[in-house]
Amino acid sequence: MHSLTTSIVGTLLAASAVITAPLESRDSTWTPAQGGCWTDSVEDRALQQSMGVYDDLTPPKCQLLCQDAGFPLAGVESGRECFCGKAITGFNLPALDESCNMPCTGDNTQICGGTDTIYIYVKDNFPYTVGPPSPLSNYNGYSKTSCWRDSPSDRILKHEPDSPIPGDQMTVQKCIDGCAAAGYSSAGVELGRECYCDNVTYPLGPNDYKDKCSMPCTGDATETCGGTDHILVYYRPALPPATARTGVIEIRHSDYDWFFGYIANSTTIGIATPVMDVSWAERFTFEVPEGAASVTQAEITSYKTIDGFPFLGLIQGGANVDSDIAPGSYQYLYLGGTSHSAPGAIPQTGPNGYANNSVTWESSVWNINITTGDLTPQWINSDGSSPATYLIRHQGAFFFGTGDPDAFNSHFGEFDPTVKLRFNPNL
Repeated sequence: MHSLTTSIVGTLLAASAVITAPLESRDSTWTPAQGGCWTDSVEDRALQQSMGVYDDLTPPKCQLLCQDAGFPLAGVESGRECFCGKAITGFNLPALDESCNMPCTGDNTQICGGTDTIYIYVKDNFPYTVGPPSPLSNYNGYSKTSCWRDSPSDRILKHEPDSPIPGDQMTVQKCIDGCAAAGYSSAGVELGRECYCDNVTYPLGPNDYKDKCSMPCTGDATETCGGTDHILVYYRPALPPATARTGVIEIRHSDYDWFFGYIANSTTIGIATPVMDVSWAERFTFEVPEGAASVTQAEITSYKTIDGFPFLGLIQGGANVDSDIAPGSYQYLYLGGTSHSAPGAIPQTGPNGYANNSVTWESSVWNINITTGDLTPQWINSDGSSPATYLIRHQGAFFFGTGDPDAFNSHFGEFDPTVKLRFNPNL
């Protein structure tokens, strides 16, 4: 039963009724966003994702459509239109309640926005943002260049990422990650939902079109993803020359530096294991930029490949409920073979050394002190955060990463010590 701000007396008064009580849909609570009624127009949408026009529309129906599509904001307009979003975009502002006065086609006792006004609901107090999107300045070594004129018949950037990015999930970060993984120095977003890559020389042509690259990204409405026939391009300068270093990886106690062995040249069910005899140790390689004292978010390559995968990375634990680790959480990571993931990229899906395609993994996880050889792992959570990542020696036979060694030991009834890894090029 939904309460209304005014009593409904006949169909003439139905249009003045505005829902203000929370509406519950599939265990989620939807409440009006800052009063509920907002300005909107075809040229400047408050919510970017249209879900269609319905002859049986009600606010709960629109909310369920948006919830199932992964959106925390739902808006009803013109009595029959449903929109979704992750932010209230453009130059739209709260409007008077009486501006949202059109009965819903599915229930004329409820209100579904108005003409050029949209009634917006927010799910579970999601912290949405308000205002026009803005371009991301830089990410993962790539910096914004400019807004460039483009054409489908003559693309500035002529390639796409090897792994397609769903058009309704596009962000600048995903485009850059995809282009970086494919080895391209330039990444560009266009039309809110398209991603292109290439290795090109700058300038690319006319670039005085900043207002033409203001279309929100479909995956994050707070960011701009180019526009119609205009592409917002990001560029990564060439990296300095690098030299390869090869050696073995020692396992030592974090506090006392006790020697626990080397990472072996074989695994158990895809998980790295220790060996005391250096002749059975795997040999690893990583690259060091000229003059660098440290390397961050580096990849370490296995000489023989680990279970057919080239990189020593981190893999989501089989007993986890998701990909993330954090203080207070028992969740953990395997040390094993992975494919390539870009530096700073969130957890990837696909085949890995643990032989379980349902779990995620990352390869660019190593921070390396060139002087000491110490290797410090850094996992990236699914929200892009970088939790402290610890390594533990599990039952003397395996190595796991975790965000909280105490929580891991408590959950599994273990007393596993934390360890550190040290690269030794002399063996």
